[in-house]
Amino acid sequence: MNLNELTQKLIDIESVTGNENEVINFIEKYLTDEGYDGEIFRNEGGLIVSSPSSNPKIALVGHLDTVPIDENQKIVSDEENIYGRGSVDMKAGVAVMMKTLLDKNKDVIGVFYTAEEGSSEQNGLNFLMDILKKDFSIELAIVMEPSSLECQLGCNGSLNANLDLVGISSHSARPWMGENPFFKLNKVADYLSENEIKDFDIDGLIYKQVVTVTKIQGGVANNVTPPKISMNVNFRFVPTFSSDDAENYIKDELEQFGEVTIKNIATGALPNKNLGMISEFISKTGLDVTPKQGWTDVARFTDEGIPAINFGPGDPLLAHTSDEFVNKNEILESYEILKKFLEST
Repeated sequence: MNLNELTQKLIDIESVTGNENEVINFIEKYLTDEGYDGEIFRNEGGLIVSSPSSNPKIALVGHLDTVPIDENQKIVSDEENIYGRGSVDMKAGVAVMMKTLLDKNKDVIGVFYTAEEGSSEQNGLNFLMDILKKDFSIELAIVMEPSSLECQLGCNGSLNANLDLVGISSHSARPWMGENPFFKLNKVADYLSENEIKDFDIDGLIYKQVVTVTKIQGGVANNVTPPKISMNVNFRFVPTFSSDDAENYIKDELEQFGEVTIKNIATGALPNKNLGMISEFISKTGLDVTPKQGWTDVARFTDEGIPAINFGPGDPLLAHTSDEFVNKNEILESYEILKKFLEST
């Protein structure tokens, strides 16, 4: 199978989070059948693929799961593009990893993991990271997330908080007997219109800090004013913020409107563009360098002291969409960029 055929085959294997076994089986069998003579280690987190006689210093990293398939998902491919759930995020990147491993470069290890699209606790790297740190001396992790063939550095942190706008319920025919929290939404909306997006320059890269509402719930019956309105506030904070910084910031900003409960936090990663192998990757590939707007597992590797970048085929703006697709030439180009870099390292 060529790269396009391999990408299509991976897309055809449904692997929504929690259902990755079939695609793991396929990758393991494919590498073996194609003559890969290294070690293939498997546990509940996924696969680690490496040459037994080497000490690889570069990890190619890709998650195998996808978000659920849209009932209107476009799946018919054409001469230029491959369509389907996971084409961009990130079956094309996984295909490039598989082909690169077959080149048998002894500096390279492959990490195929599960449940990136699920909760942080589910993430397959939780079961693989200790092994990677114990058995290997990785100097650069290339997370094959779609990057439009840019070298995307660092990533935002992510915080989810519950904001309760508390009122006093009443009969809907006598709303003056209570206090409807609906009207407090105006103040939240006014705040967000002024503060939803802020730009921060970090190492010459512009990261956007974002505070936005993603869910709203309220009401108990058609004839009762709501006792409270609850909303999920998602805060994508800049890489310079610690988890404490992010929590304190969102509480300071939102407690003027209601009760704030922090649900979860994942810190981001600094770009580190002048650091060792990251700097070498940038200089040798000549790729455009941009900030990663969003959270990726680059943050996990950075937290573990392993320099990491985002690089892979596909437009990240198409991820999770009903018309998700990846350009065939971009798949091949990403493979060739990696091959050239690895041969020069």
